[in-house]
Amino acid sequence: MTVKTLKQNLGETGAYTDRSSGHDNLYDVAVALAAGELPLSGRQDTVATGIIASILLDTDKIIKKLRIKVGTTGSADSTTVQVLKNAVSQGELTIANTEADGTAKALTIADVACVAGDLIELSVSAAPTAGANLVASVQLASVLVE
Repeated sequence: MTVKTLKQNLGETGAYTDRSSGHDNLYDVAVALAAGELPLSGRQDTVATGIIASILLDTDKIIKKLRIKVGTTGSADSTTVQVLKNAVSQGELTIANTEADGTAKALTIADVACVAGDLIELSVSAAPTAGANLVASVQLASVLVE
C-alpha cells in the first residue's frame, strides 16, 4: 500500500471553501481525515488500579469509544476501566469476575469534545483478585460525522 497525498489545490481553487455558513468546509474535513484517528491504548499483565495510559493532546479531538478485554477475569471483584478527560470520567466499562475469561466489551461515548492541552487517560478504577491480561483502548477522532 502506498502513501496517499492530499493536494492543497482543492482549497486553492475556491471550490468547497465557503465558510460563510459557520460550518467546516470540505477542504477542512479532508485535511482532518488525512490526519487520521488517534488510538490510545494500555495493557496490564496483572490487573491493578491506576493509570495505564495517557496522552496530552496537541490538537482538538473527540472521544468516541472505549474498549476493554480481560484475559483472566479473576476470582473476586470486577475490572472497571474509565476514560478520563482532565481527571473527569467520560465513560466506564466493567467486566465482572463471573464473566468468561477473554470477555471483551465496548462503549460508544457521546462525542466528548477535547481541545489541545487536554489530558486523556485510561484508568483502572477497580481490579479483581488474580485478574490478568487487561487491554484497554479509547478511540479519539479528528472529525465529527453528523
